[in-house]
Amino acid sequence: MNWPGFHHEAMATTFAILIADQAPEYARQAANAAWRELDQLESELSRYIESSDIARANRLARGESLILGESALECLLVAAGASVATDRAFDAAYSSQGMATAQTAFTLDPENHTLTSQAERLHLDLGAVGKGYALDRMAAILRDWQISAACLQSGGSTALTLAAPQNTKGWPLGIGFEETQRVVLLENVALSASGTAIKGAHLLDPRTGSPATRINRVWALAPTAAMSDALSTAFFVMSDADVVEFCRVHPEIGAAVIDQGDGLKRYGMLAG
Repeated sequence: MNWPGFHHEAMATTFAILIADQAPEYARQAANAAWRELDQLESELSRYIESSDIARANRLARGESLILGESALECLLVAAGASVATDRAFDAAYSSQGMATAQTAFTLDPENHTLTSQAERLHLDLGAVGKGYALDRMAAILRDWQISAACLQSGGSTALTLAAPQNTKGWPLGIGFEETQRVVLLENVALSASGTAIKGAHLLDPRTGSPATRINRVWALAPTAAMSDALSTAFFVMSDADVVEFCRVHPEIGAAVIDQGDGLKRYGMLAG
């Protein structure tokens, strides 16, 4: 299928939007509205932009607080939730130094939109959740434009699917690699991948500070792109047994893992 495709550079990667079942000019205008949302989010979430909420938070001393904007608060709440759910296999602040406890670099007060540093040097990095969060927000913009069938992607590592195009069973996305590659048809879910071929051989286990032992790739399926983004990073440092258990406890989640001996293993919502 040749659906109109649109591309935009932001957050140090290339975002793409495919829109189905719409007139091309209307699709272009809707995509431009999504790009405006993306640019605004980058200004609020990038640790490389000095005026962003995240960069300002990283300049806090221990005990100091900062009032956050809505986007930064929402994204950090997703990150914190993923950290709790995975027992810190995902942690957006794992590089922080001099934490008061082993697991708390910052605290959030959602009611007052406040973040308080609990580290001598807070280091927030939303690189493994922020792009997914941006896709979720961009999808909301497309829905405001009455666009129901679309697929949004960030850098080839995370895809968020809305409804399937007319006369199809879903958006075709790939899992696996080379001889293990499979195509899955998805709608209204997000799929993310993590691995050394995607992010380089620098993924660390936040719980130990040691490099991840996996050498291949993993995929995470979740209802939102922010969660799939975070979970794919967590699954890369978790054992297969822990990934299986996570999918059992969270039936809305799927996972796929490349095993050198057994090929592609699929769990939860990606099983089959």
